[in-house]
Amino acid sequence: MTFSTTFDDLPDLILIEIFSYLSSFNTLWGFTHLNQHITSLLIERRYFRCVNLSSAHYFQFNKIIQIIPLNNIESLTIDVNASPLQLSCWPYMPRLSTLRLKGVREYNDVIIFLLLHAATLTHLTIHSRVEFKSVSKFRNIPQDTSLT
Repeated sequence: MTFSTTFDDLPDLILIEIFSYLSSFNTLWGFTHLNQHITSLLIERRYFRCVNLSSAHYFQFNKIIQIIPLNNIESLTIDVNASPLQLSCWPYMPRLSTLRLKGVREYNDVIIFLLLHAATLTHLTIHSRVEFKSVSKFRNIPQDTSLT
């Protein structure tokens, strides 16, 4: 007689330990809607409250935005470099209080997003990746080396 254990049979503490080795995005990507028990565990452990999608690419972002409960999100971290359209795709999230943006180059989408969530946002962090280029407006100016 052989005994076998399936993934569904693992105790909650083992699942939580597995989740602790994964990023927020990988946990949501891999386990959301796998089954009702695991989804309930993710909700109970607040994985939908603090969402970090900074490593999500465009395809993954589009899929995950369809499966996670947006009404539960209180804190959101996204990297605009990983997927430039991430910021413009979010609908209204009524509980969003903390927003962290990485790699921002264009501020039009940021302003629209902030106006949409201005009533609930209490914390905002923007990491810009704007590269400044020094351009001299003065060219061929004779240098006077004599002091008078």
